[in-house]
Amino acid sequence: MPTFKTSVIHKILVFSLSLGLTFPAVAADFSTTQALAEQDDADTEYRLGFKYYIGKGVEQDYAKAFEWYLKSASQGNAEAQNNLGELYDKGKGVEQDSAKAFEWYLKAAEQGDAKGQFNVGAFYHKGEGIEQSDSKAIEWYLKSASQGNAGAKNNLQLLNLNKENRPQNQAKTIGWLIKAANEGDANAQFKLGVIYHEGDGITQDYSKAVEWLTKAANQGQLKAQYVLGAMHYFGRGVEQDYIKARQWWQQSADQGYDEAQYNLGVMYSHGEGVAQSHNQAFNWYQKAAKQGQVDAQNNLGVMYENGSGIAKDYAKAFMWYQKSAAQGLTESQYNLAWMFENGYGVKQDYKQAFNWYLKAAKQGDTMAAYVIGTMYNHGRGVPQDKAQANIWLNKACGNGVEMSCNR
Repeated sequence: MPTFKTSVIHKILVFSLSLGLTFPAVAADFSTTQALAEQDDADTEYRLGFKYYIGKGVEQDYAKAFEWYLKSASQGNAEAQNNLGELYDKGKGVEQDSAKAFEWYLKAAEQGDAKGQFNVGAFYHKGEGIEQSDSKAIEWYLKSASQGNAGAKNNLQLLNLNKENRPQNQAKTIGWLIKAANEGDANAQFKLGVIYHEGDGITQDYSKAVEWLTKAANQGQLKAQYVLGAMHYFGRGVEQDYIKARQWWQQSADQGYDEAQYNLGVMYSHGEGVAQSHNQAFNWYQKAAKQGQVDAQNNLGVMYENGSGIAKDYAKAFMWYQKSAAQGLTESQYNLAWMFENGYGVKQDYKQAFNWYLKAAKQGDTMAAYVIGTMYNHGRGVPQDKAQANIWLNKACGNGVEMSCNR
C-alpha cells in the first residue's frame, strides 16, 4: 500500500501568489508512472505532470507537464487544477493567460484546496484579470489560513484585518506620516508606502506606494526593500522585473530579514531574476530557517531529503520537517508523517506517522486524509476501524483523490 508524499510549496510571501507548484512524491519510476497515467488515473497523471515539470527521470518539459496536469485537472484533481493555474499564471508550457489561471485556481479553491484558495485570494487582492476586491481576497485568504496556509495568514495581516489595532483617527495619522515622510523619516516613508499599496484610509495608488517605498528602501529600510521587491516581482506600480525584485530582496536579505531570505531562496530555486542554483537556494533557505521561517524550514527539509544543493541527509530532513510541522505548516506535517511511516531519519513509528498525518488531514491535506483512511483500514498505527476508514476515504474521494474512490 504505497503512500505518495507531498512536498515543498515554493511560494513568494507577502503581496503574492504562490510561486511554485504543489509537488507530489515521486514514489515510482518514470516508466511505471507513465504506464499508470495512460490508464487515465487522475492521481498518476498529476504525478507524471510533476515529473515533467522538474525533469525527474525525464527531460524537463513544461508543455508535457501542462498536458498531464490538464488531464488530471479535467478529472477533478484539485492539486492538478491549482498547478495548472500556476502554469497559466507563469506562462510555462502554455501561453500566459491570467483569466484561465484564475479559472483553474478557483476550481481548486472551491474543492477546498488551501493553495488554490490562497491564489484566488491573491488574484482578488491584486485585481489581475478580475475586479479588485479586498473583501473577496479576505474571504479566500481566511479559507486558506484556516487550513494553516502561512502565506494566507501573512497576507491577512497585511490587509489589516485586526481592526482594533488601527488608529482611531486614520486621516490624522496619515497626515502625520506624510509630514514625517517628507522630512526624510524612513519608517514613515515605509508605512506611507504600505498604506498607499493597500488603500487603507487613502485612495489606493501603486505608483505612490512605489515612490515612498523607494525613498525608504534607498535609506536601507529593510521591510521597504522587501515590499518593493514584491512590487517589482508582480509589476505593481512598476513594470514587472524579476531582476529588480531579486536586487531589492537581496538587500533586505543581506540585512537579515527572514522573509526576504526565503523569497530569495525561491528565486534561486526557480531561476527567476538570477541563474538557477540549488546551492544558493539552500543557503538562503537555511538563513531564513534558522530564524524560524516556517516555509524555509520545510523547503530545507525537502532539499536534505532529495539531496538538492546539499548531500542527502534524512536525519537533517527530519529535523527541519519537525521544526516546521511544530509551527503548524500542513506540508511539513505530512512530510514528517511520511518520514515516520518509512523510517527515514528516525526509527519507524506508525503511531507517530498516524498522528502527524491526522494533523495534516484536519488542516485539509487531501492525501493525508487518504493515508489516514488506509491506516484505519489496515490497523497501522491505530486500531483497525472500518467505519473511520470509510469516513476518511470518502473525504479524500470527495476532494479529488481518485485512488481513494477505487476501493
